[in-house]
Amino acid sequence: MSSALNRAERYRDLAEECRRLAATTLSTQMRSRYSRMAEIYTTLAGAEETRHTSLRQLAAPVSSQKCHGRKPSADGRHLAQAVYR
Repeated sequence: MSSALNRAERYRDLAEECRRLAATTLSTQMRSRYSRMAEIYTTLAGAEETRHTSLRQLAAPVSSQKCHGRKPSADGRHLAQAVYR
């Protein structure tokens, strides 16, 4: 699992904890704060997942390109330079 997805999962866990605290606190002010923190952590989790998805989408075209190396030299070794199409 990528670090972005690990962070997203961690943010979701923190959001859930904040929601639990909001539901059990007697203070209206603290309930409001915990609820707001839960919203922020949920937003952060979504941003991390979007970041991960965006990076995968950017990497997909590169990984799907065919890499055509030059023909082997006379002794059978390939030249290091490759041409991407």
